[in-house]
Amino acid sequence: MKNLRTLLFLLCVGISFSCESFLSEKPSKNLVIPRELDDFQALLDARLRGMNTSPAAGLLGSDDIYLGPGAVNRLQPHQVSTYFWAQDFYLPGEYDPNWSTIYQKIFYSNVTLDGLAEYSPSSQSEASRKAELTASAKFYRALGHFEILTHFAPHYRADQVDQLGIPLRTTSDVNIKTTRATLEGSYQQIIRDLEEALPDLPQIATIPTRPSQWAVHALLSRVYMTRQEYTLANQHSSLALSIKEELMDYNELNNGLPYSFEIFNPEVIFYSELITNRYATNRETYINPDLVDLYKENDLRVPLFFATARVDTLYNMRGHYTGDFYPFGGLATDELWLDYAESSFRIGQIENAKNAINTLRQHRIRVDEFQPFEGTDSDLFEIILLERRRELVFRGIRWLDLKRLNTDPALAITLVRKFNTVQAELPPNDPRYAIPIPPDEIDFNPIEQNPR
Repeated sequence: MKNLRTLLFLLCVGISFSCESFLSEKPSKNLVIPRELDDFQALLDARLRGMNTSPAAGLLGSDDIYLGPGAVNRLQPHQVSTYFWAQDFYLPGEYDPNWSTIYQKIFYSNVTLDGLAEYSPSSQSEASRKAELTASAKFYRALGHFEILTHFAPHYRADQVDQLGIPLRTTSDVNIKTTRATLEGSYQQIIRDLEEALPDLPQIATIPTRPSQWAVHALLSRVYMTRQEYTLANQHSSLALSIKEELMDYNELNNGLPYSFEIFNPEVIFYSELITNRYATNRETYINPDLVDLYKENDLRVPLFFATARVDTLYNMRGHYTGDFYPFGGLATDELWLDYAESSFRIGQIENAKNAINTLRQHRIRVDEFQPFEGTDSDLFEIILLERRRELVFRGIRWLDLKRLNTDPALAITLVRKFNTVQAELPPNDPRYAIPIPPDEIDFNPIEQNPR
């Protein structure tokens, strides 16, 4: 009976989100309410309903990807706008899953938190389980808010206190309208949820679709890297690596398989997939040729990440950490090693930075050709950023990196769609790095739109 109630609840909520935007819909959650701990766990385990789904707009907007005409023609209008950084972004009433699917994740988290607040455990074991479920829901809520923030708000600048953030949802009552919080206030809600979640989560989850202390530290590392608070990023990347630091040795992997990596491989801390449609499997979805040129012949990521396309000199991406064609959007130890290397360098711990980047490269370069890095400090910083570029391809992280690195004139770049017949440019620090909020959300809940 409990499973049936949960299934009906998920179905009712899922249908309410299928066509329209999130905040403009009123999910009929009174029809079927989760009441038992198993119900709440099932709600948080709703992978197919977006709990392990992340925005793909950052991938489409970044310089990781090059779409041929066949792939562009299969995009939805808002995806074309994302890819070409268009001024006029949405069609009237257009649905954007990068917004609605992630707010759905936040809604499920709030349904769980509101329900658990009223739940009276009958034993100590139930009390412990309630605490873990509460912590899990706070992790998902923090993750959802962070994903919305990094796509639909400008880059964080500590000296600009009036920056607009996002609508923060901390209740499952969708009748409550919300304004846009400040960017700082949005970040503080995310950090508070993660810090409150940490004590009651297991150190490592039984399955990586669920949160853990490992995942909390990894996400906090990403949050603080985005905020350019490198001391705190260093602290949390170090804490996450102290729980588990394993990297796959690419020398030991079979590059002759259709997909190079297993789902839930040893580097996966928290599993999530980027939202995709038909472009994910389109033969004309390529790796940016300029990115491919950054790899050397002894780099094992080339045969493991890339497959030769039907067009000469071009490559398709096959090395996703999902184990199939879905791009990986979760948390993994390779990102942690890169966070630790860069943050160590930025706070003056040069030897730690050097050791970290050598550790990563030793697992990625042919064993008979690997040589530890030995060079100047400026060369070390350059190789750290270069390895980040090579390693985290097609995960959506590049969008976050572009926004923070563009604040440094020495690192800022202009993106150009030079391989497409339609030419487009995105200068550093351009307002178009903040994706417009879907117009029907603003119609329902009047909030300030992002400038273009």
